[in-house]
Parts: sequence; C-alpha cells; structure tokens
Amino acid sequence: MFDSLFEQIQHPNLDFLLEAIAVITAIIYVWLAARSNYWCFLFGFISSAVYVYICFQFKLYFDVIINLFYLLMSVIGWVSWKNNTEDNILQIFSMNKREFWKLIALGISITILLAAFATHFSDASLPYLDAFTTVFGIIATILVIQRKIENWLIWIAVDIVAISMYFYKGLQLTALLFLIYTIIAISGYISWKKQLNHD
Repeated sequence: MFDSLFEQIQHPNLDFLLEAIAVITAIIYVWLAARSNYWCFLFGFISSAVYVYICFQFKLYFDVIINLFYLLMSVIGWVSWKNNTEDNILQIFSMNKREFWKLIALGISITILLAAFATHFSDASLPYLDAFTTVFGIIATILVIQRKIENWLIWIAVDIVAISMYFYKGLQLTALLFLIYTIIAISGYISWKKQLNHD
C-alpha cells in the first residue's frame, strides 16, 4: 500500500492531486463535525464535489450518488446547524434502541436490493460494499444533520467497510482517509457523548 502511495507522491498526476484535495477537505470536515462546528459543511461540500468526479472515473456509481447527496446535505446541514447553535453550543440528541435497530434493518434491506440491482444491470465494481457505504452513509448523514449521536456508530461501520473497498480499488489515499475517519468518528462519538451527558 505505502509503496504505491509514495510513488504517487513522487510522481503525482491529476487524479492523485484531486484525491489529495478531496482527502484534506474531508478530514477537515469530519474534524469540525466532531467538534459540533457548522463550518464542517463547507469543507464537506468541497470534498464531495471532487469525489463525484473521482468515483465516476473508478466506476463506483453508488459513491457518485452519495457524494451528490452529500453536496445537497452540506447546504442543508450548514443552514440547520447555523440556525440551531446557541452560544456556539450545538445540542446533541439520542435515538431509542428500537428506532436505531429499525433503521439498521431498513439500511441492510436497501443495501441488498441496490447491490442486486447493480450486479445485474451495471458494470459496478464491488456492488455490495459500494451499496453498503452509500446506504449507511446517507443514513449517517441524516443523523448528523439531526444531531443524533448514533451517527458516529454508523460512520465507524461505514469507514471500516470503505477502507477495504478503496484499498482494493487502488485508491490508497482514500483508504487512508477512511482510516483517519474511523479514528475521528470514535473521537466524535466520545465528544458528543460527553456533551449529551452534560446537557
């Protein structure tokens, strides 16, 4: 993994440079989100716009769709968080267990349907992993905007699956990004849990 990454750093091409921009802005997005800072959505917008192009080039069509979704959610999230922040403090909420597990079951069902569709009707690469990261990324994003702490648990699962998918596709920087995401998501969960307990 790292030999290929170091080679790309020494001899960068346009795809590598775009991936680097997407990765850096994505890290800033997650870091700011973990700190309940609405500026996160500006960096999320930039990262998602670049990833639309990258994922299309690598035939990760569900990732194209989710990044288009992230573009829209970045705008909605910006407005929602900016309007719901008092004294730079964002109130955090929690789901009950029944709601959470119903949401997980729905996500798994949609993942299976989308992956089966993609397997039969497209040249999608890694359709089950791609569908999983797309479906659960959408669910987690909605929970972020709603300020539900469970978003971080879903992001951790999405990040772990994404690491293997992007590594397999040769997108080492993006695989590394999702490793960093995993660490930040754990930190975000801990930070939001403290804030939830404080409220």
